[in-house]
Amino acid sequence: MTDAPSAARDQPLIAIDVVPVSFTTGDGLRVATARRQYAPYAGQEALPGVLLDGPEILADGALRALRAKAGTGPTAVRHIAQVGAFDGPDRDPRSAAISIAFLAVVDALAGPEAAWHGVDALPLGLPFDHDRIVGSALEHLRVRLWSDLPLTRALLGERFTTADASRLRAAVTGTAPDPGNLNRMLRSNPALTRVDAPASAGPRGGRPPAAWAWLD
Repeated sequence: MTDAPSAARDQPLIAIDVVPVSFTTGDGLRVATARRQYAPYAGQEALPGVLLDGPEILADGALRALRAKAGTGPTAVRHIAQVGAFDGPDRDPRSAAISIAFLAVVDALAGPEAAWHGVDALPLGLPFDHDRIVGSALEHLRVRLWSDLPLTRALLGERFTTADASRLRAAVTGTAPDPGNLNRMLRSNPALTRVDAPASAGPRGGRPPAAWAWLD
């Protein structure tokens, strides 16, 4: 059996959709969306997304989606990774489309056109199949936390406390880690070194919390 001539094929569109996330001690783990300007679903919040240009590589399309739809420039993107492909005949009312999805860790204050949502508010009721994409991106994060050091470093920042690591783990998995196990994991991680935390990071009159920095 031979393939039909390419001109006779009904080729699906290739879309790039990005799940921007950030983590801070104050706000916890959050996901960003952007308001759609055009149909379909004009005026609704959705993931930043674009159709892939012909000569464009996938990661460049993801960065373009963040810049064009959420106002997040490349210098604010700490880490970006592909998390999967999503298909189905009904996922886009315009035409058959395959979405290549990315997870992007971005600066918490980046993206003036982005709206931030705590993960406890999920699902958000997003158009297309964007809730499913968000769920897959967060599962990618859950599975790869600490095994993927660049991803974990992007989320925690260059310096962080044991309490920060505990909050992140709880936000990602829904369960707080055992304090003893977490401390042993941090102490034995060859990518980390113990550092002094500022006195203001601890309770008034008490000892500063344990703090860590990444080794280059």
